[in-house]
Amino acid sequence: MVLTRQRKGTTSWHLQPERILTRHFEQRGTFIKKLVLERAKKAGFDAGNGPDAATHVLASDCSGLGSDCMAMKRLGLTCSHLFASDVSVKSRRFINANFSPKHLVANALKRLDCGSMTGYSCGFPCQPFSRLNGRRKAWADKRTRLFDVALKTISTKEPAWAVLENVKGLAKYYPQVRAKIRAQGLTKKYVTLVAPMCPRDLLKEHARRPRLYFLMVRRDVAVKADLVHFVRLALSDICKSMPKPLALESYWLSKTGPSVSKTRHQKAVKKNEGFQPKWVKRHAKLKKNIRSDHIMKAKLLAAPSADLGLTPRESGALQIEWARRGCPNTFVADVSQNAGRVPWGISGEVPTLSCSGKIVSFDSSTPNTLKLVSAAEKLQLQGVDLSRVTIPKGMTELDMAKLAGNAMHVDIMALAMMLAMTMVNWNKYKLGSRMRTDKTDKH
Repeated sequence: MVLTRQRKGTTSWHLQPERILTRHFEQRGTFIKKLVLERAKKAGFDAGNGPDAATHVLASDCSGLGSDCMAMKRLGLTCSHLFASDVSVKSRRFINANFSPKHLVANALKRLDCGSMTGYSCGFPCQPFSRLNGRRKAWADKRTRLFDVALKTISTKEPAWAVLENVKGLAKYYPQVRAKIRAQGLTKKYVTLVAPMCPRDLLKEHARRPRLYFLMVRRDVAVKADLVHFVRLALSDICKSMPKPLALESYWLSKTGPSVSKTRHQKAVKKNEGFQPKWVKRHAKLKKNIRSDHIMKAKLLAAPSADLGLTPRESGALQIEWARRGCPNTFVADVSQNAGRVPWGISGEVPTLSCSGKIVSFDSSTPNTLKLVSAAEKLQLQGVDLSRVTIPKGMTELDMAKLAGNAMHVDIMALAMMLAMTMVNWNKYKLGSRMRTDKTDKH
């Protein structure tokens, strides 16, 4: 992997000599599109229904790194980017460098009317609903106002389709969600389907990322069919027919690459005489319930862990979790969490990526394979093709890790958007657009 200059102030990464992942991503996008359209044909959808024939105008809020735009390109659909918004300066710089939206704002709450759109997406903040957040406040959290903004945008601009995304913990608050959708008048305007999707379960990808996707299609242009049955069968087809991904090692960059660096953002440890952190007692308690031979084997990871820049707590958590699982050959764990609740995966499975997570991967059958997954590798696990994106100058490892942790998986986003677009009868949509234009001209 080498660095090449694209234009002043930006840097692009290119895989050489073969862009294996690039071809892999393109093939999966084509496969998703093909399976969904085949299922639509079997369901007897109107012949005029087809996203390829439409001119798409895309808009998004809480845009992250622009997974919606990447998904459109992966599906082979052309679109113009109307507007994007994100509170993160780094996200806005990344979006502007790669997709150049007509309008780019920091605060969606203060966004003005930007024009009409064909499709809309929003990955509104998940912290108020996440089960990993012990202090979640649900609707008392001010960040939930962005959900109201998304619903209001859909209600006023009336795009043909919309996709909203959030964590599965939102399912606990379905009554309030339905009430908010009804309050905006969207129950009469839109058909709304909620589909739980995870790249690991549906697409056989390595990274877990279970999420709820709200698929919304305007009723007056929706295909006249049983859409719930269609989505259910389409997801079943995807799950059964999707080819296996490349080996996990294919997502790792060269050790001499620009982004493979040790992330030494460790907290200072108190050095008072006689002081003992809480995790020491916790680790000792957990070790009592683990086989002694597994504990002895796990101690071999101590020295390599220190070389990666892991703290004693993180190194101990890695050893304990590996030993608790019976010392499997392949193991991936997020050691930023305390021992006993460390997210982990075996056989190429990668736990859900977070902004502050420290993912460690190793294969015990091969010596010296313990590695700390870099931010660039996390982006690739999220379906981002690094050879096709531009990294703004000055983007640090921590900045990119936050981008990866907040991102929607590109291939799952492509699937959700393809399902929504396929449920639109584009002949009706074009006719409706012409009729509205004529009325406006007469007035």
